[in-house]
Amino acid sequence: MVSDCFPNSDIADGHQWLERLKKFRHRWCSLWLRDQFTAGMLTTQASESCNAQVRLFLKPRHDLDLFFIHFSSLLADKRRKETESDYNAKQSIPYIMLENSPILQHAAKIFTPKIFEKIQKQYLVAESYIIKKLSDNRDDGMIGYLIYMMEDGERSDERVVLVDISTTTLVCECRMFRTLGVLCRHMIKVMRLLGDFGEASMRSIPDHYILKRWTLEAREREVVDVDGSVGPSAPSENDAGKGIAMRYRETTAMLNQLAMNMSMADEKDYNKWMGVLKKVCNEANKALSKTITSEDRRSVPITGLTLKEKSNPRRHGKERYKSTNEKERRRKKREYRKRMKSIEVVTADDTAHSDGHLSDLDDNIAQWL
Repeated sequence: MVSDCFPNSDIADGHQWLERLKKFRHRWCSLWLRDQFTAGMLTTQASESCNAQVRLFLKPRHDLDLFFIHFSSLLADKRRKETESDYNAKQSIPYIMLENSPILQHAAKIFTPKIFEKIQKQYLVAESYIIKKLSDNRDDGMIGYLIYMMEDGERSDERVVLVDISTTTLVCECRMFRTLGVLCRHMIKVMRLLGDFGEASMRSIPDHYILKRWTLEAREREVVDVDGSVGPSAPSENDAGKGIAMRYRETTAMLNQLAMNMSMADEKDYNKWMGVLKKVCNEANKALSKTITSEDRRSVPITGLTLKEKSNPRRHGKERYKSTNEKERRRKKREYRKRMKSIEVVTADDTAHSDGHLSDLDDNIAQWL
């Protein structure tokens, strides 16, 4: 590249800056980052997204107190949106374009809607791909498959996928799973072929290809401290409330899933399990009511389950945040008012001048008469 851009120049022999970039290419070049998990984010995408969110709440003129107040509002807003997304994902069923596909049915039950859309897109694109089994025998016992797509009579997106059926392991040259954590179209094409030929392990997504961070149960896990203890290392006065909120969330999620399954069952199964559920609930309520007193209910607040009252910033002497569009509208209004005032002043001056001229004309006419 240097010789093409700088012909007949001393720079062509060696450019220090470019040589330094080449030396650290494994840190910035996407070709050398295929083995690193990036979740599909670009180099500066995370920082740019964070900066855009922070600018909505923080301003350079804020002092330290206002900084922490607005930063707390930012965190509360992010947590509220995350909770809403988690609730909507668990209360809705994604649309499956191919209802007879066991892979898509399995993915719809475990993945979030956004990740399921990515997997379904890869699944649909794999329809147009051609797959051929390679005859080469490997020492490691893996079977190779060649996957490609025909465009204008030529092969495109040609990849080799290695499969070990005994361990349900798939390795693709594109390395999309390593970088994004989502199965690629080439791996899905091989899974569909093996599943159609009776491989039951390939009719659903293997467990080691399901990242916890992309599932509906990503937030339902214990937080382990550095010393190995579960939860906060030091007890606080809000620990009891946090524990109640966590148990409430887990119980609600389990009962919501049960309610969804029972609503789609037939009448016979519904009546059967409804009777069992009523019996279990009555026994649990009787047993728990003996251990929980009214004082316990009042002394331990359930944090995180009540709606936060919207605060009026003007009531506390704070300046309300104004969007760019609102600022532009106000600026145009101010300019319009200034123009109208200037027009009124000019009109008043012209009227006074014309009145004086008419009075002089009347005096002259009176003299003639």
